[in-house]
Amino acid sequence: MSHTTTDEEAAGRAALYALGALEGEEARAFEEHLTAGCAGCEAELREFEGVVADLGLAAPEAEPPEGVRSRLLALVSEGGGGEGGGETGARAEPAAGDASAAAPNAGGGGKGFLVLRAGEGEWFPTHDEGVAYKLLYADDARGTLTTLVRMRPGSRIRPHRHLGVEQCLVLEGDVRSGATRMTAGDFNCSLPGSVHEELATDGGALLLIVSPERYEPVGPHHHARA
Repeated sequence: MSHTTTDEEAAGRAALYALGALEGEEARAFEEHLTAGCAGCEAELREFEGVVADLGLAAPEAEPPEGVRSRLLALVSEGGGGEGGGETGARAEPAAGDASAAAPNAGGGGKGFLVLRAGEGEWFPTHDEGVAYKLLYADDARGTLTTLVRMRPGSRIRPHRHLGVEQCLVLEGDVRSGATRMTAGDFNCSLPGSVHEELATDGGALLLIVSPERYEPVGPHHHARA
């Protein structure tokens, strides 16, 4: 079926396809849907492809702990440990190199690619209770970090000022700031100098973020609500 506008489910498929998260039959079905001439989905896909390299949202106060970059580099240098490798590689000794450079044959992705499996990497807590993040990639040239941010149900992130462009795609759950509420598939861009009100979630959330290394907090740390 083709259409000129997209519903929430169609927009979600377009976002997942742009991120390379659709696989096998799902990916082929979406491609066939586009080939059939769906103008609405084509427009959604173009929009997501335009921002997918810079995804992110207001990052919580989460300057990477000392040594996290070296652990990521060590994971890359050891080839990611393969399927089910867990966090073993992430705890290896530091490896020389630049985090923004192409990784040689990391995680089976081939030369020039970095592949971090779903079970690899390490989650770090932030100062806001119930909020944790996993570093996916550090781009020294641009001064940005690509992270996953996980918010447990009832958790909150204190208000903060953005020191650079921060963008985000909500992968799972719900998150709100003031009158704005977002759910899976929704995207947000915060411009430099803007101030985000408290971020909160009712049922929990998983966010994909690309952001500068730091932001300016403007409120106290939060404890998760019971």
